Amino acid sequence: MSERAASIFSALMRWLDLPAKRQPSFLREFGLFFGAVVLILFIDFTSFSPEVVEGHEAPKTIVAPRAISFVDERKTAELRRLEEERVEPVITHIDNAEAEMLSRFSRFMGELGRFTQDWRDRDPMELHEETIASYFHSDKLLDDEGLRMSSALSSAEIDRLNVTGRQMLLNFNQTIITTRTLDGVRGEVKKNTDSMPGQPGFKKILTDIVRNTLMVNSIENEKATRARREAASRSVTPVKRSFQKGQKIVDRGVIVTADDVYVLKTLEKQLQKNRALAFLGNLLLAGLLLTICLSHLRLTRHQILKESELFRLTAGLWVATLLTAKIVIAVASAYDQMELCLLFSPLPAIGLLMVLLLDFQLALFHQLLLGILLCVLAEANARLAIVSLLGGVLGTLTLHSSREGNLRGMIGGAGLKAGLANAIALVGLLMLDAENINLANLRGMLVTIACGFGNGVVAGIAANGVLPYVETYFALATGSRLLELADLSQPLMKRLAEEAPGTYQHSIMVANLSEAAANEINADGLLAKIGAYFHDIGKLKRPLYFVENQTNRNQHDQLTPYMSSLILVGHIRDGADLAREYALPERVVSLITQHHGTTLISYFYEQAKTDTDGQAVSEERFRYPGPKPQTKEAAIIMLADAVEAASRTLPQHTHSRIEGLVKKIVENKLNDENQLDESDLTLKDIERIEQTFIRVLTSMYHGRIDYPGKLSNQPKGGPDGNPHQQPPKED
Repeated sequence: MSERAASIFSALMRWLDLPAKRQPSFLREFGLFFGAVVLILFIDFTSFSPEVVEGHEAPKTIVAPRAISFVDERKTAELRRLEEERVEPVITHIDNAEAEMLSRFSRFMGELGRFTQDWRDRDPMELHEETIASYFHSDKLLDDEGLRMSSALSSAEIDRLNVTGRQMLLNFNQTIITTRTLDGVRGEVKKNTDSMPGQPGFKKILTDIVRNTLMVNSIENEKATRARREAASRSVTPVKRSFQKGQKIVDRGVIVTADDVYVLKTLEKQLQKNRALAFLGNLLLAGLLLTICLSHLRLTRHQILKESELFRLTAGLWVATLLTAKIVIAVASAYDQMELCLLFSPLPAIGLLMVLLLDFQLALFHQLLLGILLCVLAEANARLAIVSLLGGVLGTLTLHSSREGNLRGMIGGAGLKAGLANAIALVGLLMLDAENINLANLRGMLVTIACGFGNGVVAGIAANGVLPYVETYFALATGSRLLELADLSQPLMKRLAEEAPGTYQHSIMVANLSEAAANEINADGLLAKIGAYFHDIGKLKRPLYFVENQTNRNQHDQLTPYMSSLILVGHIRDGADLAREYALPERVVSLITQHHGTTLISYFYEQAKTDTDGQAVSEERFRYPGPKPQTKEAAIIMLADAVEAASRTLPQHTHSRIEGLVKKIVENKLNDENQLDESDLTLKDIERIEQTFIRVLTSMYHGRIDYPGKLSNQPKGGPDGNPHQQPPKED
């Protein structure tokens, strides 16, 4: 990792306030989470491959895979060319062009007159180039063959040729003649002479003379002309062609035209170009939303970031939602049945699962973020996102506020209310689109509303079906899972009652203390109760080595203090292994591993010091491995465990003795390497826990009136002769 990357990573970890040992795994998990979200947003299950040949029939109907538009470069270029041609060139007239042209014509005609006069009655075959050249000292406007033909012209024809040619030159000179248009103007000369009366030879001579006499009378300003034409070209609005999603481009069996091929190929290129931009867009959008998600977790549920299972669960629910939505939208698009998107939208079901598995407020916030992504997946189909979000929110609120004892019934009822919210939202949205409400569309609207309501039913069924598997896979301590574990007839508790009855009774009493204390300080009472039930299950491996299960003989009498401490410490590891074997939630397993923290096994530690005759004894060898309690529930169980065990040693369970015992044990835990300093308990919490323990223990060991007569436990007549003697009052 580069120095800059390491700096960014360190800053991120400081911002998230994660423990050092959690940071590497969190980085891997978040990287996978982020990559999965971007991939799901980017992946496209529909392919666009226009395999057509110009002039052949289309093998299938080809439709636009999504709403797309592009600029038709061919038509745009044609329009620009036409617009350029409409622009007249910028012309500068040559002032003396006409005079020079007529002067040239006059000189030639004078020379031609002398030539024809001398050779009119002579044989033209006698004319040689040298002879012809002697008559024409200026431009020759006729070639030698034309001059030989002109030698036969009469004086009248020469005069006519002179007059007609001059007039034609004057007429043509009225037009703009440039180097670019000169050849075109010369081509018009023959059209004019062909319509005149006269011999073909005369017409040919006239045509050649006029053609060769014509001169450029204007100069085109190419730079200015080019600038005007470029401006005209730029003024042409590009021809934009748009296709809606599902719009037909080519029907099956229709002959494919060149324009069809061009459109399909252009669409294919445009889609490929859009894919690259889409990837960057999805990357930015996913990064922003996940940053918001992390910020919310950091501020409200930091424990999710700390615990790998909870973070993986949150990420898994996100990925499951987006992937399901992507598949549903793809299938609905393929079959042109968009009602399927409403029926199988995963957002309400995920909302119900989040309430059950994580937290109510967390479910609401994450549904909002997922609703935004659902709108993106549905290509800005706001109706689907709005309906799913409203239904999911109402289902979440309903499930959170439900007070029924039947969990499956609660989920089903929440699903029905989510479906009702979907239906109401759809009716409202359809009313907003009043133009499309008519009897012809009534059946389609009813189907749409029914699919919206059905989505709530599907959400309830899906949440009920998926919940047990998610709880098991992630080993979650959800409310429903904890309620199941509260049943004392479940296998592990039955084993504890049969194989270690003393530990079983101890665990029940610790559970009562823990639940009451947790409820008093607004901790999770149910979690504390279940953690207390299972906190000592590791004793099942060697039950007779623990005093509460012993009858006559103490198993530790034959062991060294070191071996005895190893056995006691071992019940922590054995308990965690057994809990995982029975698929208990990891939060319960953590309570098992933390309920002794790193406290000292003082009895065997003192015995070891006695046995070694004053030699140094390592205190670390007689401490539990920890960790110290990391949560309020773990700290409560630690205190309740010690208080319940110690209370059994009291000779009398009076209020003052119980109060003194509780305060002594709590003080000991605080002094013994600050066992409670990582649990987030405040001094006010500890005081309230103490008072709760005192109240519960006093009620557990309350006094009773002795039965009279044969059932009396007192000597006959009682100490003072009264058969109904009351228990002694405490001091």
